[in-house]
Order: sequence, then C-alpha cells, then structure tokens
Amino acid sequence: AKETGVDLSRLKKYLDERGILKSLESIRESGQRAGGIIANMLQFSRRSGSHLAPTDLAKLIDSTLDLARNDYNLKKSFDFRNIEIVKEIEDNMPLVPCTETEIEQVLLNLLKNAAQAAGLSKEPGNPRINLRVRTEGENAVVEVEDNGPGMKESVRLRAFEPFYTTKPVGEGTGLGLSVSFMIITQNHQGTIEVESVPGEGTRFIIHLPLVQNH
Repeated sequence: AKETGVDLSRLKKYLDERGILKSLESIRESGQRAGGIIANMLQFSRRSGSHLAPTDLAKLIDSTLDLARNDYNLKKSFDFRNIEIVKEIEDNMPLVPCTETEIEQVLLNLLKNAAQAAGLSKEPGNPRINLRVRTEGENAVVEVEDNGPGMKESVRLRAFEPFYTTKPVGEGTGLGLSVSFMIITQNHQGTIEVESVPGEGTRFIIHLPLVQNH
C-alpha cells in the first residue's frame, strides 16, 4: 500500500460506503452454505465407510452438549448455555453399537433445532430441552424434546423431507433432518420419528437396535 501510495483508511471507508465489504461477507457465507449443502448431499450418495462400535450414549450426549455450547453459529442467534437442559438417563444403560461420529451429528442437529424452538418458548425466560435415554425391548431409545411452539401437522409430516425447511432464507438448508433420518435408518437399522402439538413443543424419538443384524 505504501509503495503504491494507497491510503488504507480511506480505501476502507470507500469499501464500507459502497457496501463492498458487506457484499464480500455475503459471498463468503453463501460459499460456506453451498459447501455445507454439498457435504450433506454427498451423505446421500455414498455408503457409510464407518464401523459400528459399542458406545456409551450418556457420554456421547455429554460431549455433544459441549459441542452445542461452543458452537459459534448457534451463539450468533442465542446462547445455548442459557437453555435449561434436563437429562433423564436410565441407570446401567448397556453400550449401544453405533458409529459415534454419526450419532453425534444427529444429536447435534436435533439439539440445534430444539434450541431454536425453545428460544421461541411461550414460557418467558424458561427455554428448556429434555434429553431422555432408556432401553425398550431390544432397542435403546433417545428422546430430544423442547418446550417451543411445536409444529403444525402439515409441517410435522414433512420434517424429514430433503430441502424442506421452515426457517428464513439463508438460515437453513432443509437437509439436517433428512441426513439424520438416513444415518439412523440406513446406517444403524433404527427408526426416528417426531411428535408435536402446536403450542406444546416437539419431541424427536430415536430407536437404535442393541444388537445389529448384518
């Protein structure tokens, strides 16, 4: 800049007033968003090369909560640490055969959605997420429930549909839940469903087999 006689402070003022810096930031965010969409689409097009291993779901939930509390993008809209987390974990839970990183991805996505919904809770100052883990027959059951505004039935029925989102433009790809559905049903031979009543919150229920049949 000195060699070419450019005054950086005046240049910055020019870029600010023309809105160029804002445009560059928008381009950068759009590129990251496109990259995220492509990464999620690739999840649909390839078989998982990962391996199932006995996993402690209680510890996995704790580590995923730590990730959510330190997620920068989550902090930009609200601080996850201000949400009450209620854990109900069955004593002596058996280890569950799963791919830890994939289940972590599913849980993190559900926690982010629950946090956004809880932030819209009609109970002032009381956003809450309930996490439950238990056994049910030959399955481990994980529930993620929020006290947000809930979903209309028309929205609930499309929750796992690829590219379907109720979030504003630029905030959601509509792939998080559909990728989660694939991970649970295809990679882990389990099930995932959603229950919701408008005004009464939303609950996602995951069933993971305790014994995998290959």
